[in-house]
Amino acid sequence: MKNIIYSTKVWILAGLILVMSACEDFEEMNTDPNQPPVVPTSALLSSAQKQLMDHIWDEWHNGRFGMHYAQYWSANEYTDESRYQLRQAINNNYWLYYYAGRDALMDGETNGGGLQDLQEIIRLNENDPESFVSYGDTQNQIAVAKIMKAWMFQIITDIWGDVPYAEALQGSDQVAPAYTPQSEIYADLLDELTEANDLINLDAPGFTAGDLIYGGDMAKWQKFANALKMRVAIRMADVEPAAANAAINEALAAGAFESNEDNALLNYAASAPNNNPLNQDRKTRADFAVSEPLIDLMETYNDPRINYYAAPNANGEFVGLTYGLTQAEAGAIANSAVSQPSQLVLAPDAPGVFMDYAEVQFILAEAVARGFIGGSAENYYNQGIAASMEYWSNRGSYIPDPEISVNAPLNLAPISTAEIQDYYTNQAPYDPANWRQSIGEQKWLALYMQGIQGWTEWRRLDFTGVLSPPAAGPLVGDGIPLRITYPIDEQNRNRSSYEAAVSRQGADVLGTPMWWDVN
Repeated sequence: MKNIIYSTKVWILAGLILVMSACEDFEEMNTDPNQPPVVPTSALLSSAQKQLMDHIWDEWHNGRFGMHYAQYWSANEYTDESRYQLRQAINNNYWLYYYAGRDALMDGETNGGGLQDLQEIIRLNENDPESFVSYGDTQNQIAVAKIMKAWMFQIITDIWGDVPYAEALQGSDQVAPAYTPQSEIYADLLDELTEANDLINLDAPGFTAGDLIYGGDMAKWQKFANALKMRVAIRMADVEPAAANAAINEALAAGAFESNEDNALLNYAASAPNNNPLNQDRKTRADFAVSEPLIDLMETYNDPRINYYAAPNANGEFVGLTYGLTQAEAGAIANSAVSQPSQLVLAPDAPGVFMDYAEVQFILAEAVARGFIGGSAENYYNQGIAASMEYWSNRGSYIPDPEISVNAPLNLAPISTAEIQDYYTNQAPYDPANWRQSIGEQKWLALYMQGIQGWTEWRRLDFTGVLSPPAAGPLVGDGIPLRITYPIDEQNRNRSSYEAAVSRQGADVLGTPMWWDVN
């Protein structure tokens, strides 16, 4: 397996190269060319945070994969991905990126930034804490790395299913790791997040540099750990309700996000190379329009976020592009005839979202509906809607990019409290008799731009009437995918582990469901 055979030294150097080239707030380091450099754990952290978010948010695994599979966006051209025909080179690359960061794939470029960097933070702090304590309390550093690992591993397993986990990230000590069943990965993610929460010492310093999410604020990291524990738990609620119930109650008692101020974000900068990757892509390409399913649902509910999510067409109307057209059909529709992503979501400083407060509120609404916790599901549902609208409303002040030509949003004035209350009271009220539909639709709307998460919630909650198979029919499979097939390189290089996983999990096809997807 390519992504875990590289030596620790290679990935230390890779993390250093990325940080020295891409991050502005790290001190310069003088190194002896005759001695291997000692890389700060802060550099490894920022390398992992930025590169993982760059890949989750970019035009490939977000634009052409997550945003398509969730049907937030439709393809203006190059429509094969919207009809589920993956480019195998991309599938190969992103498996590698997530585990081990970018390697020598383009022009000899070598960067770190994957799970391997996070594992290295843990290893260095466990084996030689005295050498790295200047970058933050040892236990706090380990806790942050564990939280980030749990966040990424859940995404990986929710894309492919059973994946290398227990035997992964061991370098040359394990070049053909077994695939861990998804059920075991989920159980261990809960354990890891519990351990991370217990490790955090609020009286000791967090990372003194390099933390691009919370700037070393361990109280925020503790909330993120518990919010993420809720995400893991609710996703397994249909198949392991007792474990999900216990985990959500533990996380709620320990304290998760309390407002949008706690959101886990990567705040991009106004210019390259630290601008939002979708902004960078749009400077030279215009492959994505806002989809018909999204526009139709938002107009059904008179959703005020439509001005924030999409730009009107040349006639001043919001018109979604039909999802899953042929290349010829999409090419015959002028970009000006349909709604493009708004300048707000394409802004250079548009943040990447690891997890937010709105999602936590929808999780709690579902937890009440399932009988896991007390309280009012309707109130949590309403708070989820309000949190999403307030987040987007507060983002109304942004840096427009003159290099990107889309029609200006109709109105980015703040969404008022009265508008929010009218929305959840009259436009989209909570239906306790059909809570999967109510929560599913509104959570899907709130997860806009988090393509993989939106697709995952559709797979899990099975809400109807929003997503449908591509209009021109799938090129692969016979419906909306329930997973992604394993990369060809992985099949070839770790064959015995791959075959064992397929034998246990089910056929390596788009229609094989996740372990947690039992409805």
